Amino acid sequence: MKSMTGFGNQKLQKKDFSVEVSLRSVNGRFLELRFHLPKEYLSLETELKKILSQKLKRGTIDIFISRRMKNQSHQVEIQVNQALAKKIHLAYRELSQELKIPFQDPWSVLLNHPELVQLQEASEVSSHEKKSVQEVFEAALRSCEKERMREGEAIKKHLLGLVLLLEKEVQKILSLRSEANKHLQEKYEAKIKLRLKDSDIDYQRLSQEIVIQLEKGDINEEIQRLSQHVVNFKVLIKNPQSEGKKLDFYTQELLREVNTIGSKSQISDITQSVIEAKALIEKLREQVQNVE
Repeated sequence: MKSMTGFGNQKLQKKDFSVEVSLRSVNGRFLELRFHLPKEYLSLETELKKILSQKLKRGTIDIFISRRMKNQSHQVEIQVNQALAKKIHLAYRELSQELKIPFQDPWSVLLNHPELVQLQEASEVSSHEKKSVQEVFEAALRSCEKERMREGEAIKKHLLGLVLLLEKEVQKILSLRSEANKHLQEKYEAKIKLRLKDSDIDYQRLSQEIVIQLEKGDINEEIQRLSQHVVNFKVLIKNPQSEGKKLDFYTQELLREVNTIGSKSQISDITQSVIEAKALIEKLREQVQNVE
């Protein structure tokens, strides 16, 4: 069992650059990947997504990657707009001739136009750096996976404890079934006799009506389905490939059967067990929301 909550961090120091990768994973219905990359690494996003989707199936994952160059001067390119410089120089010379003013210092004039010279960081990433980024990314992912597994084991232990308590409540309800049916029988006999008190009582018909009403009010089928859902739920928890979506589905089925039992039974002890069972199922559902 794996949780959807985890964190992984890894740093890599090289001679000319350093890279740091952090992965933060939280709950999510589907797999949602949110990359936060420096512009130099944007071309790597597709490959990194492929690597990550092979390991993680569900969750919202934020991926932060930072890049630092150790010798920034080697990563700067100077771009000169020569065509624009020639036009500006020619325009000043023509203006100088027109106004009959000496044009003695063309450099100071040109340098007053910052658009002529631009400094840009080199954006090309070497194959060696790309490989290094992938390696540190995979290391951070393994760290995050380890955390998700550790958290998953804690959730598994908690779920099994809750299921054990739920089984006890189901057994209580089962032990009270006979009392519930006896209560129903007495209730229906009294109601039917009250309606027929001024008439001749057909005891055969009376018995048939009581049996019909008892079958409608009996909680045996619900108890059997509830017990089977609990067994299936426990098997799924212990499965190394347990899926959060399936566990969530079973919590819905568990709650449905318990609600039906609660609506049918009027025995106070059963009602108390139903309330306890519903509280336990709600706790189960809260926990499985974090299972991958």
